[in-house]
Amino acid sequence: MHKNSLRSAFRWKKLLALFVFYSMALCTWAQLSEGKTYYIRSCSSGNVLANGDKKEKDASIVFQKQSDKKAGQKWTLKSTGNDNEFIIVNSYYNTQAIDAAPGSPKWYNAVQWDADVNSENQRFTFVAVEGVENTYNIVWTKQKTRRFMDKGSTLNVSDETPKNEKTIQFTLEETTPQGEIVRNDWENETVFGINKLDPHATYMPYANTEALHADKERYAHPWVDPKGAEWLSLNGIWRLRWDQDVANRPLDFFADSIDNKVWGDTITVPSCLEMKGYGTPYYINDQYPFEDQYPEINMRYGIKNSVASYRRSFTLPETWENGKRVILHFDGIYSAAYVWLNGKYVGYTEGSNNDAEFDLTDKVRKGENNLAVQVIRFSDGSYLEDQDMFRMSGIHRDVYLYATPATYVRDHVITDDLAAPYTSANVNVSVEMANPEAKVANKQVRVRLISPEGKQVAEATQAFAFAEGDTVKVLNVALNNLSELEAWTAETPNLYTIEVAQLNADNQEEMAFATKYGFRKIAIANGRVTINGQRVIFRGVNTQDTHPAHGRSIDVPTMLRDVTMMKQANINTVRTSHYPRQAKMNAMFDYYGIYVMDEADVECHYNWFYGAKNIMKDESWRPQFIDRTKRMAVRDRNFPSIIFWSLGNESGTGANLQATYNFLKKLDPSRPVHYEGATRGWESYTDLFSVMYPTVDAAKNDANNNRDRKPYFMCEYAHSMGNANGNMKEYWDAIMSSKYGIGGCIWDWVDQSIYKAAELNSGNIIQNGAPKYYAGYDFGGPTQGNFVNNGLIPAERAWTPKLAEVKAVYRPVKFGSYDSNSKSIRITNYNSFVKLDRYNLAWSVLKNGEEVETGELAAPSVAPFTISSNIVIPFTTTFEKDGSEYLLNVKVVEKNATSYAEAGYPVAEEQFVLQARNLKLADVPASSDKVIVTRNRYKQSVISSGKLSLTLNSSDCRINKWGYGDYVLTSGATYAPAYDNFRWVENDESDNRLSSANGITGYTNIDTVKVDANGVATFGYTAKGSYCDVRYDYTVYPGGVMDMKCQFSPHKVDNLRRIGNKLRLPAALTQVEYYARGPWENYVDRQSAALLGRYSSTVLDFYGITPRAQSCGNRQDLRYLALTDTVAGFTLGMETEGQVNFSVLRSDDIVMAATKHRWEVVPDTKFNYLHLDYYQKGLGNGSCGQNTGTLSKYYCPTSDTYTHTIRFTGKFKNESTGIRPTFTNEADNFSVKAASQAIVCHGQIAAGTTMRVYDLGGSTVATAVAHADCQQLSANMGAQPHGVYVVKVGKKAFKVIF
Repeated sequence: MHKNSLRSAFRWKKLLALFVFYSMALCTWAQLSEGKTYYIRSCSSGNVLANGDKKEKDASIVFQKQSDKKAGQKWTLKSTGNDNEFIIVNSYYNTQAIDAAPGSPKWYNAVQWDADVNSENQRFTFVAVEGVENTYNIVWTKQKTRRFMDKGSTLNVSDETPKNEKTIQFTLEETTPQGEIVRNDWENETVFGINKLDPHATYMPYANTEALHADKERYAHPWVDPKGAEWLSLNGIWRLRWDQDVANRPLDFFADSIDNKVWGDTITVPSCLEMKGYGTPYYINDQYPFEDQYPEINMRYGIKNSVASYRRSFTLPETWENGKRVILHFDGIYSAAYVWLNGKYVGYTEGSNNDAEFDLTDKVRKGENNLAVQVIRFSDGSYLEDQDMFRMSGIHRDVYLYATPATYVRDHVITDDLAAPYTSANVNVSVEMANPEAKVANKQVRVRLISPEGKQVAEATQAFAFAEGDTVKVLNVALNNLSELEAWTAETPNLYTIEVAQLNADNQEEMAFATKYGFRKIAIANGRVTINGQRVIFRGVNTQDTHPAHGRSIDVPTMLRDVTMMKQANINTVRTSHYPRQAKMNAMFDYYGIYVMDEADVECHYNWFYGAKNIMKDESWRPQFIDRTKRMAVRDRNFPSIIFWSLGNESGTGANLQATYNFLKKLDPSRPVHYEGATRGWESYTDLFSVMYPTVDAAKNDANNNRDRKPYFMCEYAHSMGNANGNMKEYWDAIMSSKYGIGGCIWDWVDQSIYKAAELNSGNIIQNGAPKYYAGYDFGGPTQGNFVNNGLIPAERAWTPKLAEVKAVYRPVKFGSYDSNSKSIRITNYNSFVKLDRYNLAWSVLKNGEEVETGELAAPSVAPFTISSNIVIPFTTTFEKDGSEYLLNVKVVEKNATSYAEAGYPVAEEQFVLQARNLKLADVPASSDKVIVTRNRYKQSVISSGKLSLTLNSSDCRINKWGYGDYVLTSGATYAPAYDNFRWVENDESDNRLSSANGITGYTNIDTVKVDANGVATFGYTAKGSYCDVRYDYTVYPGGVMDMKCQFSPHKVDNLRRIGNKLRLPAALTQVEYYARGPWENYVDRQSAALLGRYSSTVLDFYGITPRAQSCGNRQDLRYLALTDTVAGFTLGMETEGQVNFSVLRSDDIVMAATKHRWEVVPDTKFNYLHLDYYQKGLGNGSCGQNTGTLSKYYCPTSDTYTHTIRFTGKFKNESTGIRPTFTNEADNFSVKAASQAIVCHGQIAAGTTMRVYDLGGSTVATAVAHADCQQLSANMGAQPHGVYVVKVGKKAFKVIF
C-alpha cells in the first residue's frame, strides 16, 4: 500500500477511535446527574473519597474505607454548564467542594474549600474509561494533564505517569444523600461524658471537724481509707457478665428487678478483667488493636472489643437519707462505661485514668440500691491511650460513694504568694459552693491553717448567700500575714493542713474536710528550674501502674513500697508516664517528698508515628484533649509535690496540644508545662527543652546550648530493659556540669511482667526458683515482646543491681579524693535544701577485703552546692608491707530515722585505696612434692605434683584432663580453659543473633612440657581466632600450684563482647567465695555501687533476676576466688595478677540467650560455667534510642595485647596450700541459703552471733540472733519479694536470691 494511503487509513482509524471514545463517554455521562449523591471509589484501593469528617475548609481529601459512620464520604455533582464538567460538593458539609489546591509539588494534595462553581481549581471533567462500565478518569479541567490519583492516604491531583492505571480510575456509585450520622457514644470523639460532674480538687467529706479529727490515721496519711467519713466504699465483690464482643452485650442487665445474689459470676473490684481470666491482656505498645479510622472502633488482629457488665447492691446509710447529695466516684475505668442506678440511666464516661463522678441524688433510695456499670474495652478514647503498656480493661481503680449537704463546698483552690526568704506568705483559698437545687441558702465556710506540728496558725470565715436561682458561687477566703513558715521541698516535705468546714445558718457544722498543703514557689530562672529560690536537680524515674497479679490495678502497699524504695534510692522525681496516678499516690508523694511531673492521659502514638497524624490537629477532638488535662490539673493542683504539668506523650504536634497548653497556663500559671513532642516538633508549647534517649554527647551539647535556652530535661533516658543501665555516671556528669541541665527520668521504674490468670488461680506461679512472669510475646496480637519489661526493679518490687547503681549515681553528695597525708576527704553537698550535718559518716578499713576497723563521726555543717573542708577519718590501722591491700570505705548515713529509712541508712558510699595490692603474684612456697612428667598409652603428657594431675593433648598441649587426687575438674579439651566471646544482654544494640562459636580456628606455637632446674614445668600454645588470638602459658610448681598466663590479642571486628576464657567445672562446686567488686553483679560501665570486698554466695545465687534470661553475674576486679564442693570437701582456689572479671553460673550464656523466660532456665546438673575475662563489653542502654548503647570507651579493645595471670590451687578440707590471701575468719565455715519464707545460715554459730539481711539499698529487712551456740540460724523474710539480698553473719557477707 502507498505511504499516503497508509497515513490516510491511520487518520481514519484515529478519528474512529476518538468517535467511539467520546460516544462512550457521552453515553456514560447520561448516567451521571447533577444533584445526585455518589460514593467516588478508587479502583486501586477500593477506598472512597472523604473529607475526614471535617467541616472547615483546607481539610485534606483522603481515602477511607466506606463506612455508614462517616459523614464526609458522599459527594454531589454540581454542573458548571460545560459538558462533562462538575464541581464535587460534599453531601453533608454542603458548602465545601474538592479543590485541586495547586502548589509546587509534582502532585497536588487536594483539599476542600468553599464551593464555588466559578473557581477553576474546583472544575473537574469526568472522562469515561474505555471498555469499563461506570469508571472514570477525573481530570482537572484547567490543566488536563492532571487528574485524580490514589497514592495512598490522601487524594493527589497529579500529572505523573501511573505505574498502575487503576490508581487514576474511579467508579461512581449512586447512594442516598448524607443525613445525620448516629454514632455509638464509644465511637464519637465529641461524647466523652454524659451527666458527668465537673472535676474538683481531691477531698474527703466528714460530717464535722470532730469526726475529721477522730480519723487520726487518715488525717495524717490521706491515702488511708477513711473511718467515720461521709463515705461508702464500693470496692469488693461485684457480679459480672462478660461478653467477648460488644455486639453481644446485654441491653437489659441493669434492670432493678434482677437479683444480684444469683446473677452472673463474681469479680473483685478494683481489678483488671484480663487478670481474672476474662479476655486476654495484650502488649501492643505503639500499635492500635483497631484500624486507625478514628473515631470508629473496627478491631483487627483477631482482637475483640469485649464488654463487661457489672452489678452490685449497696445499702444507703441512714444518715444520708434526709437531704444529702450522694455522689458516685470512680477513680478509673478502662475504657468507656455506662452507669445505671435502680434501673435508671445515670450517665457515661471515658478517660480511663481520670476521675469520673455522677450525682445519684435523684435516683438513690432508702435501703438497698442496685448499681449497674457496663464497661466497653475499647472506645474512641482508646485512640488517646496508646501507651507502652499491657492493654487491659475493667473498673481498675477505687469506686466509692460520698455524701454532702444539699448545698456544699464543691471545690477549693489553694494558692499563696510565698517569696524570698520563703518563710512568709499570704494564703488564698478559692472556695466554690454548689447549690444544685437553686434554693435560697445561707452558709459559712471556715478555713483553718494547721502547722506540721499540729498547731493552728490562722483562721478565716467567709459567708455565702444564695438567692433563689443561684447555683454556684466562688468566693475567696484569705489567710494573710503568715510568718515563720516551713517550706515544702522533696528534702524537707513539711506539710500544713488546710481544714475547711461548712456551717449552716445556725452556725452548726454540716461538712468538714482537710487538705495537706505545702508552701513552695516554682520558677524558671536563667534556664534552670528553681524551687524556693534554689536550683533543683531532678533525679527521676518514669512509672507505670502495674502489678504482676493485679495488672493495672495497684494497691496501697504496692504504692507505698514504690515511693519508699524511690526515696531510699535517692530518686526525688517521678514522671507519671503516661497518665495521672490516683490521688492517694499524690498524697504519698507529698508526704515522703517526691517531685512529680503529672502527665495527662494522652498518647496518640500510632496515629502520630504510623497513621494519619491528625488526631492532634482535628478540632473535633480538641474538647477531649482539654478535658483529660483539665480533669488531671483541677484534681491535682493543691498537691505541693506536683511541680510540672505534662501534656502527654508521643503524640506529635498540632493545634489541640497548643490549645491544651494554653488552657493549662491560664488555669495554673504557677507551674511549668512539659511536652517532649513540642521540642521534637520545634513547637513552642513546652517550658522545658525535653528530649528522649539522647546520647551522652547530645546531652552534653543540649544541656549547655539548646536552641531555646530552656531547662534541659531528659524525660526518658537510660532504657532499663534486661541487664542494663551502663553509662549512668556519664549522663549525670553531663547534667551536673551543664548550664541548663535539670535532670531526667529513667525509663522506667518497674517491669510490667504479669502472671497468667489460670496460674494465679492454681497457685502455679514459681518454676525453677523464679516467678513465672509473662511478657508481650506470650499473649498474641501485635506485640513488641519483652519490651514491656524495662524496669529498674522486677514486677514484685525487689532491689536489683541496676537500682543500686542508680542510687549511687543519684546520690546527693560527691566525694573528693583521699589525702593520705592528712587522712582526710572532702565532700560536696548536692542537696538543694539540707545541710550535710543531717548525716553521719560511717567508715571502715578493710584488709584484703575484710573489715579490721570501723568508726562513725558527725558530718560537718555544709550548705547546699558547697564543698566541705577536709574531713579527717580517724582510723589507727597500720599497713603491713606484705602485699596486702588496704581500703577505706566511707558511708554517708542518715543520722536519724526518716519516714522511709532507718537511722544509719546509707545514702552514699565511696571506697578509697589506702595501700594498693601487689601487682605481681607472690612467690610460690617451696614444696617437697616434685613435678613429675610422664606419658600415658595415648602418648599424652601427664603432669603431676602433690594432688594435682594434668593430662595434655598430644597434638596441641591443651589440657585434656585436670584433677586433684580423685577429684576431676575437667575431662576433655573442650571443658578446659578456652577463649569465649559470647555475651548477650537485651541492651546489646547490635545483632542479637551473635554466633555462639568462639572463632578459634587452630593452635600454633606449641611449646611442649619442659621442666627447669628448679623442678618447675611449663607448656603453652597459641589459639588463633577470628575474634582474638590467645597465647596460653602454663606453669606448674612443685606442690601442685598452677599459673595460667593469657595474652589476648583482639582483632578489629564487630561484636567483640568478651576477651577471656570459659571453663566447664563440676556442678558440685556449689559454694563461691571471692574478693572482687560486689556483692552484686557489676560491669565496667555499671560499678559505681559495687565495692571491693570479700563476699560469699552460691553458684545458683549468681543468676540475675531479669524476666528474660541473659548473660549475668559478672564481678569486676577479681583478686581471689574459691569454688567449694562441700560434700567432697574440695576447694578450687584462684588468685589473679592483672585485670580479671569473673562469673560462675549453672547455665551457659548461649542457652540463656535462647530462653525467653528466666523461669524456663533449668540449671545444668553436670556443669558450672566459669568465665574468667580480661574484659567484657559494657552494658550501655542500647535497647531504645539511636546510638545510646555502650560508650566507645567501654568497648572491648581491638588492638594491642593484654595479659593476665590466674593461679590455681586445689585443696581438700583441713589442708593448707600456703597461698595468700588468708582470712582471719576462714575457719568460720558458714553457708547461707534461701528457704521458704526465711534465710538460713548453717555452720558452727557462736552464741551472740547476729545475722542481718539487707536489701541492695542497705535497709535491714530481717535479723536473727543466736542466743546459744548452734548450727542453724533462721531470719524470717515475711513478705519480702523475690530478689537479691545481702546477708551479713559476723564479718562475712553473702549474696543470696530469695
